[in-house]
Amino acid sequence: MRLEEVASISQGIPLNRIRIKKNMDTRKEDVYSFEKESQILVPLNIEEAEQHIPLAEEDMILLNLTSYRAKKILKEDIGKIVPSNYIIIEIRNKNIVNPDYLEWYMDKSQNFARELHKIKQGSTILSIPINEFRKIKLRLPDIQFQRKVGKINELNRKREELYKEKKELIEKLLITMDEGEH
Repeated sequence: MRLEEVASISQGIPLNRIRIKKNMDTRKEDVYSFEKESQILVPLNIEEAEQHIPLAEEDMILLNLTSYRAKKILKEDIGKIVPSNYIIIEIRNKNIVNPDYLEWYMDKSQNFARELHKIKQGSTILSIPINEFRKIKLRLPDIQFQRKVGKINELNRKREELYKEKKELIEKLLITMDEGEH
């Protein structure tokens, strides 16, 4: 089964192409990123903008075009602007494809990595043609199995977040203890 058969595929917007007319009301909006937080000025009512400005939505999966990592949108990222360095994957029918499974498959599966490698173009900077990306073949087990793998993937992500938080708290504790000794 091809990816385009189960999901709609698009790309984020180049941030420098967001047009704001004179005298248009604006607001700052967060830009989605795997690494750092940033904001950009956008029309107050994004729906009235001259061009389509994609916003992160629940269960949307984003594939970073630099790292080739895939992540499902988390609740805290809903509404952020999706920049052009991400491919947007929106599952059409969640009774056929589980979003957590698809995130795992795109991020961790060797089969998907091989398919992705086949379509990369360029010598110095590799790029992924979006039309070829749509045609990538997926191996989809039955939905019950997908849900189990998806749940494991979700729990693993939460475990990693908690481990990271624990590590940060221990570092803060050690710094506080060290400062207390002086």
